[in-house]
Amino acid sequence: MGFELSEDRVAADNDGRLECLQDDYDHLGLQLARRNVDIEALTSRAAAFRVAVPSWGVGTGGTRFARFPGPGEPRNVFEKLEDCEVVFKLVRSTPGISLHIPWDRPQNSPVLRMFAESRGLFIESMNSNTFQDQPGQPLSYKYGSLTHVDQAVRRQAIEQNLECLQLGLSLGARYHTVWIGDGGNFPGQLHFRRALDRYLDSLRAIYQKLPAGWRLFLEHKPYEPAFYSTVLGDWGTSYYCARELGERAFSLVDLGHHVPNTNVEQIVARLIHLGKLGGFHFTTVNSETTTLTRDR
Repeated sequence: MGFELSEDRVAADNDGRLECLQDDYDHLGLQLARRNVDIEALTSRAAAFRVAVPSWGVGTGGTRFARFPGPGEPRNVFEKLEDCEVVFKLVRSTPGISLHIPWDRPQNSPVLRMFAESRGLFIESMNSNTFQDQPGQPLSYKYGSLTHVDQAVRRQAIEQNLECLQLGLSLGARYHTVWIGDGGNFPGQLHFRRALDRYLDSLRAIYQKLPAGWRLFLEHKPYEPAFYSTVLGDWGTSYYCARELGERAFSLVDLGHHVPNTNVEQIVARLIHLGKLGGFHFTTVNSETTTLTRDR
């Protein structure tokens, strides 16, 4: 049995709070007016704020590396979109959806796109998974994907990203995010400079196939999952790679993945100053949401 949160149910629940909310809003408006601030202008800006809900964020348990499913969690991409619709009805700022391939690979892209649009949703961005081996995968990513010393493994990882681009085109997406788990667990396991060269070569192959009007986001994370080094472990390396690729490549800042005592605000300010901030991942205890720096 499916669960449907109707607009009438939401409206009925809100009705009992509207009077108090209006009183508070009017009082705040008077306070702001004394400072020559228009509350309606602020409200319009807040209402325009958009966040993309990740399909993997509606699961009930586990991480990207292991699954501990709970009762009632979505079993496929269509049920994930149904849950995303509930989120959208409640918060009204999340019409965009971020899909992860191959987890959310649709058998029929036009059907999935219509399913989303019929619920007031749209597929906004794609994400590639080359940090985890999939059943039947010919070559393993145990020792790297886009930076692997074996060209055949790198080609496989590149092709997985190109598949994301093709699926994204059919789904109406406009962005593609690449995060890799490539790195080393101990000194000497990989050559720092050569690994970065291989990473850039792989990214160039993906960037060259980026559809018109699309943006490519590079997501850096320190020490995940490797314990000693990560190929794309800091914002400076991310900026360097985005600059080398071209004007449609940007750094994506995950606000939940920074080393202790890091000044995240300064990192964001630097990337804005350099013109390479693509957006954010808002990471909570068990989920992520994405916001982009430019409206769709």
